[in-house]
Amino acid sequence: DGQGPYSIRKSEITYTVPGPPDDLTISPPPGSCNELNISWTAPANTGGLSVYYRLYLNGDFKNPLTVSNNVLTIMNNLTANTEYTVAVVAFNELGEGGNRTEKGKTRPEAPSIFSLSAISSTQLNITLTAPTESA
Repeated sequence: DGQGPYSIRKSEITYTVPGPPDDLTISPPPGSCNELNISWTAPANTGGLSVYYRLYLNGDFKNPLTVSNNVLTIMNNLTANTEYTVAVVAFNELGEGGNRTEKGKTRPEAPSIFSLSAISSTQLNITLTAPTESA
């Protein structure tokens, strides 16, 4: 506690775990049946420290899929036409804070062409194979 015009009074800073991430959105990218785009914004309360994120799938909070300091990720190698529950947990060096959870669904697989044959000069016969159904 100095005296005079150049003194600085120090105050204590309290650090906490961060709040939950905001604006979590999950959507399948165009043209992909086995991926989900996941994005969020940083929590309003960062706890005063650098914030990182863990992503969990379908309620398995023991094994994070991703640990990152980014606010956008792509989950791949997923099953087509399947709903997933994704939780994003913010954490800092003091521990985990809150989480945000949303559901997203991958796109169905497109049908594949089994055969293509000409019937006439203006007509085609196309046989499609329907994709297998998932959950």
